[in-house]
Amino acid sequence: MLVQFIFILVLFCSCALSGRVPLRRPKLPGIPQVEVSDLEASNALLRARDLPPYDTVYTFDQLIDHDDPSKGTFKQRYWHTAEFYEAGGPIILMNAGEVDASGYYGYVTNRTINGVVAQQFGGAAIVLEHRYFGESNPYPNLNVDSLKYQTVAQAIEDHVYFAQNVVLPQVNGDGVGPDKAPWILIGGSYPGGLVSWTMAAHPDIFWIGYASSAVVQVQLDFWQYYEPIRENMPKNCSADVEAVIAYVDGVFTGNDTQSQRKIQRMFGFSSNLDVAQALRWDLWTWQDLQPNTGPGAAFYQFCDALEVKNGVSASENGWGVDDALSAWARWFSINYAADTDCVDDDGPCSSSLRRPPMPAAVPDKQVTPQELEARADYPVGDTYRSWFWLECNEIEESLDGPPIGQGGIVSRLNKWQDDLQECVTTFPEAFSTAPLPDADRVNALYGGWGVKNTRLFFANGKRDPWREGTVSAVNSTAVSTDDQPIRLSNGFHCTDLVMALAAPDKTVVAVQNSFLVYVEKWLPGFVAK
Repeated sequence: MLVQFIFILVLFCSCALSGRVPLRRPKLPGIPQVEVSDLEASNALLRARDLPPYDTVYTFDQLIDHDDPSKGTFKQRYWHTAEFYEAGGPIILMNAGEVDASGYYGYVTNRTINGVVAQQFGGAAIVLEHRYFGESNPYPNLNVDSLKYQTVAQAIEDHVYFAQNVVLPQVNGDGVGPDKAPWILIGGSYPGGLVSWTMAAHPDIFWIGYASSAVVQVQLDFWQYYEPIRENMPKNCSADVEAVIAYVDGVFTGNDTQSQRKIQRMFGFSSNLDVAQALRWDLWTWQDLQPNTGPGAAFYQFCDALEVKNGVSASENGWGVDDALSAWARWFSINYAADTDCVDDDGPCSSSLRRPPMPAAVPDKQVTPQELEARADYPVGDTYRSWFWLECNEIEESLDGPPIGQGGIVSRLNKWQDDLQECVTTFPEAFSTAPLPDADRVNALYGGWGVKNTRLFFANGKRDPWREGTVSAVNSTAVSTDDQPIRLSNGFHCTDLVMALAAPDKTVVAVQNSFLVYVEKWLPGFVAK
């Protein structure tokens, strides 16, 4: 995706409880994890064949700066299996994206579309850790001057340099580069965007691409994130949420300060903006849903709190704004006001942002790795910081409110300009004012919705909140062709990547099967050089 995800760091303040809960952030938009707790039997079979277990970690000497190799290299982690490999088979590469990839090695197994391709076509499977995540760090900290090589372009070049230079831990591991074997690049969410962008920038490296829930069109004002949620959530819940939001926006944009303070107190805040931002929290849990998700999921519990009264569910019209507002406030107080850690003896807590101490500004000069290590203010491993740097500079997509005239389930008080202020707070050495991420440049360089690649398969889900950034968006100009098929299932975010998530929904299974048919069609066209 690129995919782009906002950092809204809201500090909850409860006047009634005189406390603040920890900062709340939306979940990163990454790929779903694969169940690996029961892989011991499979690992035993691998060992019996003298093959390493799936969780074996390898490292590759990746360039820090692809524009200047003299900067040196860093150790980039990857996971690999040749369990199904046969001579001449494809090499399947997946970038795990904005995560510590140690929890995602399951993607080399046939529990995923990656492993199924390997199994059916005699391939080897690889999971690559994205630079600046997990233990794949060019420098020993995440200070601003360390993060300068955390860019979309560098991530794209990582794919190419890895494919062209890695010696894989398998038979003929030094003879399966992209000129000798067909490489298949697979990704979901932001790494799905990287698949499209990599193939646009380097059309002759990867023979086949598979982009799942790939946010290829970066949109700073991404209010459309909530549209798939609004369209697919229970009708009574959407009706009441829309009614509450319309009422709250009407009060907050009016002059009735008494009514404004009443709503603030109901949710435990002291400003209109804090309430508006906090009313997004429950909607973000939609991204956790999959076809096999049960009724106990957080999102469904939220809707039940609004729509079930004395054991009776509301009709599709909901209960109405008065009941829904009161029920939402009760739900909020139970689920968000419990984690308080602030005692204010002088009166009600006031809402504010809480941050760790910021490092001193750094002079604009060449800094050695030793100097960086000595000044390790921000240790590696902070996934959000690594991701937020990409957002602030290139691929921010603010999950803000809809424009006037467009019905919505989030407040119009949420503005992308406010979201970008977090860049100043998080990276004061880099930004003295809110930046304007260069989304237009990314879209222009790599095609966005207008991408035209060969042998690139797009798989998207109707219920994916990121759908409107993919080639299946309402405003997308992309057209499905035999060279670049676009398939839309009834799935959620990256459902099609994991076989167990896809199994309950025949539309997702159909998308997976369609890709396998295309792989069978496309592979014979590869000619080794």
